[in-house]
Amino acid sequence: MELRRRETGEKIDLVDGMVFGRLDSCAVKVDDGSISRRHAEVKQTGRAFELLDLGSSNGIFQNGKRKQRFLIRPGDLVTLGAVAFDVIDQAPAAAPTASTASPAPAVSESERARARLRREMTGDGRSSGLGDLSQQPLGIQLLILAVGLGVMYGVVVGIRYLAGSL
Repeated sequence: MELRRRETGEKIDLVDGMVFGRLDSCAVKVDDGSISRRHAEVKQTGRAFELLDLGSSNGIFQNGKRKQRFLIRPGDLVTLGAVAFDVIDQAPAAAPTASTASPAPAVSESERARARLRREMTGDGRSSGLGDLSQQPLGIQLLILAVGLGVMYGVVVGIRYLAGSL
């Protein structure tokens, strides 16, 4: 079984223990601001693969529904943060029969879910800030703390100044 990234067409064969994230040490490095440093991990049970969220800020989604873990099935739309992947079964294609022609409604439902995801990811409600502060390096966390304390100090001094001038 493999994942195909929507934007680039890159194909990724699923392997037990594979980790997706922004770190160089991850098996699959995904350079996108919506992906955490260690975002998700693949676990194999028999022939089935399961995807587990590793406490990411923007979560993992199966066909548009946010979940903590789920089984990866052919035809699924898997989304990590804002990065979408199609799940492809590597089994050889069989000749079309009446039984293989019947899943057409599931494809259209899947297309509707994908269209909804595209609208949500490009909408105004999408955050463009720092995301989860715990996912930022220690230096950035300390800088944000210092700026916050400076702003609070400035507000207190400003209030005292205004109170004294009235």
